[in-house]
Order: sequence, then structure tokens, then C-alpha cells
Amino acid sequence: MQITPVVATLIGTGFGSLTTTLVAGAVQRATRSRERDHKLWERQVAVIEESLKHERALASKRTEVMRSPDPEIDIFLALKSVFDEADVAKIMANLELYGSSAMKAAHQAAFEAWRDWLVEFVQWQRWNKRTGPGHEEEERAEAVRETTKAWPNVEKLSAKADEAYDELVKVMRATAVFEPVVSRVTRGANRELSQ
Repeated sequence: MQITPVVATLIGTGFGSLTTTLVAGAVQRATRSRERDHKLWERQVAVIEESLKHERALASKRTEVMRSPDPEIDIFLALKSVFDEADVAKIMANLELYGSSAMKAAHQAAFEAWRDWLVEFVQWQRWNKRTGPGHEEEERAEAVRETTKAWPNVEKLSAKADEAYDELVKVMRATAVFEPVVSRVTRGANRELSQ
């Protein structure tokens, strides 16, 4: 069988068309994958922004309370404005959907450190309220001992909450800014941070 110039041209055109189709398909798949990864990363950044905004407000309120501790202040009323501004349920849902394991762990650690401080501060407030007039001398003396004993722990837990917040910022920042775009999001699951 002899190949004529017409047959050779048809075979060459067929291979060229097949190659072009395969290359176009591969480029389209890569582009879709990159766009999907970028969209997931954008959602992670949105979660980071909302989460850090809320956590920063909590940290600011804690710092304000620690600067001038007042046993008469209703800490829960003071915190109400922080929780009214944030949709915590939405933040948590988005964190579950789009957050990496490191982000979730850092957020949980920050929440637990803040909660521990809050519980200890409220306990200190309860004792401190009994140190003033209107209470029996024995009750006041016990309240003074308890507040004196409890305050260093309140300060220690506040410092621990600050450290947990700083770690949260570090993890969130690593996810949002410093990791290369390709490694931010992997197909099907979020990659854990190495730090």
C-alpha cells in the first residue's frame, strides 16, 4: 500500500486535530482546577477575616476589663455587643466547611483560653462583690482572701488567652498570606499547615 500525498495530509491533519483537542482538554482541566482552588482559598480568607474580627473584639474587651477590673461591671452585658456584631454560628459553620485542621485547632484553643479566663474572672467578681460594705466582717475577710488568691490566676489566664489569640493570628495569617497559592488548598480537602 502506497501512501499518497492526500492520505499523508489527512493523517497529519487527523493527528494535529487529536493533539490540539487533547492539549485544549488538559489546559481546560488545569484552569478549572486552579479556579476551584482559588475560590476555596477566597472562602478561607473570608472565614479568616470574620473569625479574626470577632476574636479581636473579644481580646479587646478582655484587655479593657483587665485594665480596670470593676466588680460591679456586668461582664456578660459588656460582651453582648461583641456577640451582637458577629454571627458566631455562621463563623463556625464556615470554619467547619472551609477551614484547615490547623485553623480549627487554633480557633478552638483561642476560644477555650478565653472561656477559661471568663470563668475565673466571673468567680473573682463574685468574691470581690462581697468585700464591700453590707456584708458581715467574717464574710468580707474571706472574700478579701479569695479575691487576693484568685486575681493572679485571672491575670495568668488573661495572658494565656493573649497567647492563644496570637497563635490564632499566626495560623490564620500563614493560611491567608504566606503559603504559596498552589499549596493553600488541595483537591477535595484542605492541607494542614506545617507550623
